[in-house]
Amino acid sequence: MIPGTTEQITPAGTISRFEPLLNGISVFILATIFLYWDASRAAYVLLSLAALVYIVKYRPRLPRDHRFYSWPIIVYFAATFISVAYDDFSDSGMTRLTSRFLLLLIGIPLVSLFYACFDSRRNLWTKFILGSVTMGAISLVDILYRHADRAGGGHNEVVFGFVALVMTCIVMASYHRLKKVRFGKFYYFSGLLMGFCAMFLSGTRGAWIVAIAVVMISIIFYLDRYSLSKRIIIATALILGISAGGLSIPLVQERVDNMVEVFTPYVMGEEQTEFNSLRYRVELWKAGWQIGMKDRIFGVGPGNIKKSLRAFAAENPELAPLGTMNHLHNQFMQTFATSGFVGLVSLIGLITCHLWIFTKYLGKTYSVEVRSLALAGFLLVVAYVIFSIPEVPFRGKQFLMIYAFSSASIWGCLLAALQQSGATDENRQS
Repeated sequence: MIPGTTEQITPAGTISRFEPLLNGISVFILATIFLYWDASRAAYVLLSLAALVYIVKYRPRLPRDHRFYSWPIIVYFAATFISVAYDDFSDSGMTRLTSRFLLLLIGIPLVSLFYACFDSRRNLWTKFILGSVTMGAISLVDILYRHADRAGGGHNEVVFGFVALVMTCIVMASYHRLKKVRFGKFYYFSGLLMGFCAMFLSGTRGAWIVAIAVVMISIIFYLDRYSLSKRIIIATALILGISAGGLSIPLVQERVDNMVEVFTPYVMGEEQTEFNSLRYRVELWKAGWQIGMKDRIFGVGPGNIKKSLRAFAAENPELAPLGTMNHLHNQFMQTFATSGFVGLVSLIGLITCHLWIFTKYLGKTYSVEVRSLALAGFLLVVAYVIFSIPEVPFRGKQFLMIYAFSSASIWGCLLAALQQSGATDENRQS
């Protein structure tokens, strides 16, 4: 029974003997997401199917808050499906629906599996630590051995850098749990160091901006014994220190200099004469608004954005370079253009609900285990929200799978930890 409610639910940890197996499969999924993508995705799908079988057979009942996790995903997928149907089920739209957005939907059953297998004695965040370490190792091989300009693990560098950051965000929330374990602090800082290494070496500037926000939030959370002003000062000093260290990396220095160069004309009010990374984004956002307004209810369909951009560029010869792009570099504009207001509202609803369910359990009235998991989920969603401004994280395959898997595992463990801590409190009172 959840404290403060009268709702009976299936006890967490009912099949905790399978937790080591579940953790092993999870490690494989995260560690191979860039090494062997097909194998990682197959393991994720099979694990989700196993979770679905478990749900059908045992029908576990989760707390009512679970609806704020699952239903927003279902609604978002339904809005995308409607957009594809409105586009007469085009081949490109159906391909994106089944190969990408379905990865988000099938993550829902995993919540029950992580909830039922939860064992706080062995919940050592191993999968995300090993995932971060693997990402860091891949980045070092790319830069030092393969002499690549940016680390990407053979994939898109932006996706690589952001996924590394996501894993690092989750590891960042595990300090209270790991400090109680032998060598726990070593595992903790190893995961952070290698995760940040991968993120920096990817050259993904959007991820660097997100990193500033999540580090600030984490420090404010961990140093809650100090006043807010002191926490902000400490967080700012640490961020400046990390930034100074990062600038010693030639790749980082080069990317920062380039960023300053492309921002300067906008700050100085100068006329843009060439297409750079910033101007591409600004013009794409404008184009996305015009494309979306042509069919503002259901959009042009998830598979038609590239064709729409080519048509837009043909109508506006001065913006011809936009015709080579395949997304709008902004998740909200991308969703509006492809799925209309229906899709945009569903996306905002998903983000809002997921932020709420994790924020709710950050308070000091909950156990350290619950609060740590809530922080992990909160940082995950915040990272996706901020990254949605310059990029489209709810579009790519790896983006969607890592969000579904991470959020489902964190949410399932949080609900289980909440119930177990509540049961412990009741036993103490009795």
